[in-house]
Amino acid sequence: MKVLLALEQTRISEGAIQILSKLTLPGGSDLFLLHVNPLPQKITGLARERILKISQRVQEVQKQALEQAGQFLGKVEKRLSHQDVHVFPLVKKGFPGEEILKTIHTKSVDLVVLGSRGYSKATGFLLGSVSQWVLQEAPCSVLIARPMAREKKAVRAMKLLLATDGSADSRAAVDFVKNLALPPSSQITILHVVKKHVFETEQTLIADSKHENEFAKLAEELLAIRGREGAKLLEQTLKALSSDDLQIQERLVFGNPGEEILKAVRYVRADLVVMGSRGSTGVKRVFLGSVSNKVAHSAGCSVAVIRH
Repeated sequence: MKVLLALEQTRISEGAIQILSKLTLPGGSDLFLLHVNPLPQKITGLARERILKISQRVQEVQKQALEQAGQFLGKVEKRLSHQDVHVFPLVKKGFPGEEILKTIHTKSVDLVVLGSRGYSKATGFLLGSVSQWVLQEAPCSVLIARPMAREKKAVRAMKLLLATDGSADSRAAVDFVKNLALPPSSQITILHVVKKHVFETEQTLIADSKHENEFAKLAEELLAIRGREGAKLLEQTLKALSSDDLQIQERLVFGNPGEEILKAVRYVRADLVVMGSRGSTGVKRVFLGSVSNKVAHSAGCSVAVIRH
């Protein structure tokens, strides 16, 4: 796997560093640590006028910024030293969003990880222009990260919500989770939302892996054919992710996909949501679907949007 961790020297990047400290990437992966030094437009404008003193000052500023960025990336590399990966520090200058997208293409990146601009109870993710740009236009999977709550334990188990609908992007999301090593005792909730019609009301079933037959029977009685298909999809996903080190729960929901995913995020107190970029009925193109876009903007945790 080729992973790009886009960083800046502010707390915005803390969530991105933190989540890669929790997840273990596949052994032998390439991890690119990218820091982009923005170009001060005023100073560069003066530099173009070939004023000697200004040009010298610009060179000094750029040299200092380069040194600071290198030191910063060195510290990040130490924090991620548990990863069995090949690390490549990259320092560039320019516009962050543009340089991130360029690096994704030149390095054939599979996953880009970056922070968001912040979070509030009222609006959820306040995606900045850079994260929104990358989320919308990157041809690869994107993980928008925000800091997790700090705990006293050195290794904290994670709570992961995997939203699946059987689409190609959704299947890629399952593979993404399979290829990651989560901390011991982590919990995965597999969620499938049966889209309701306007005349139907929300209903929910919850079951663990020990009651699969009973779960499928209840789902069939409640949701008929769509319920059976949803239960079958959850069972297949459960088998694909089955592990002695993980606690896995299935959750079948009847309602609006975007709203139900956000409800589930709050219910399970998820640290990370993993979902496909576009659903089973979405147009096959790079841009986000309405559901993944809504979740990425409004979830109160990190969100990985996976593209097939």
